[in-house]
Amino acid sequence: MKTCSICGNQNCPASFSKEIFLFFKCPNCGFIFVDTAHINLADYYNNPIYLHDNEGRGYVDYEADKAPMFSVYTNLLKKIQSHNLGRRLLDLGTANGYFLDVAARSGYLAEGIDLNASSVEEGRFRGRKITQGDLLSASFSPESFDVITAFDFFEHLPQDKLADNAGAIRKLLAANGTLAIITVNTASWWARIFGTKWHTWLPPEHISYFNNRNIKLFLENNKFDILEIRTIHKTFSLQYIFNFLYRYQRIFIWRWITLFLERFPALGTFALKLYLGDNMLILARKQAN
Repeated sequence: MKTCSICGNQNCPASFSKEIFLFFKCPNCGFIFVDTAHINLADYYNNPIYLHDNEGRGYVDYEADKAPMFSVYTNLLKKIQSHNLGRRLLDLGTANGYFLDVAARSGYLAEGIDLNASSVEEGRFRGRKITQGDLLSASFSPESFDVITAFDFFEHLPQDKLADNAGAIRKLLAANGTLAIITVNTASWWARIFGTKWHTWLPPEHISYFNNRNIKLFLENNKFDILEIRTIHKTFSLQYIFNFLYRYQRIFIWRWITLFLERFPALGTFALKLYLGDNMLILARKQAN
């Protein structure tokens, strides 16, 4: 049995396993988390080829794979601006900082932070302002950001570090600052249909899994007011889709298609919006002290 870091329930049983990893589910709030005590996550995330991985463990080409999200990100920034007109933005888990350029084009003074040294180096080479390291040990000044974005970030955190990261975010946000989160939703119909075969069970990469109810509880417990929770649909390149299928299923045909698309980028970068409904957007405001 494990203890749930969201609601405090001390009797969370193992629910299922994948490879060497055990998934635990809280019977009270539904939060699902992975036991990662036997793996060094810092080493895992410092894979030097994560953004350009030819073995199907990361991205084929991060910059190209993220480009189809441009319009999704731009519309999301407009939504954030309807709640907060501040322009100082920090992007968590920014990788090489593709999103920072999108934010800058929308008028933000944007910077990011990421653990992966090679990702940060690539982003800096592209002229992006990125800090290398962990949010919990970063030296940003208190209340130095109006907006903090955490896209595909919280699912990567071990459950015993979730509250610490929420506290660090709150400390860095200015009064009435906005936190924008994109993460997977275990209560989505897609997740319920596929159960333990859901494609986003990806330890040790994805290790903390929320639904639309317990993430509200988590944020409110950490002194945030919820502004909005809704489903968001992502857009992906074909090469990203097939590379992801290979990472999940390890079926060689997906790897062959990925390699084929790498040789013909006009096809590989063709973008599709996937209406799976298993990602959610959460906008929250820092509560007054």
